[in-house]
Amino acid sequence: MEQYNIPQGLYYTHDHAWVKVEGNTIRIGVTDFLQKLAGEITFIRIPRVGKALAAGATLSSIQSGKWAGKIQVPMSGKVLEANGELPTNPKLLNSDSYDAGWICVMEPDDLAAGLQNLIHGDDADKFFTEEHAKYSKPE
Repeated sequence: MEQYNIPQGLYYTHDHAWVKVEGNTIRIGVTDFLQKLAGEITFIRIPRVGKALAAGATLSSIQSGKWAGKIQVPMSGKVLEANGELPTNPKLLNSDSYDAGWICVMEPDDLAAGLQNLIHGDDADKFFTEEHAKYSKPE
């Protein structure tokens, strides 16, 4: 899994978003795995600040030259901040997916319960290993 940057200490979703706990809020972005699979990202729709979103709803729509998909809301809550740079510079998702390429900050309704539904630690390593096997092309 050396080909992917999968930081320890983050939580992950099955649709390849990462979640970073920052006090009582969470910062959300897309994983290095997703951006490499998608290729050069050309479009992203970010959530509206102040909007309450339910877990499983669409957080963000993303497109590249070879892929279109959605990132789901990892846990119910309110959007506090959105990365306004992304709509005009979606390539930040490719070049810096864990820092400058973050999508939004949310205040979860129930952080502890929400984290129970995410992938973390050794489970994340196992998940990404399985995903790599599923999506890699045989040589």
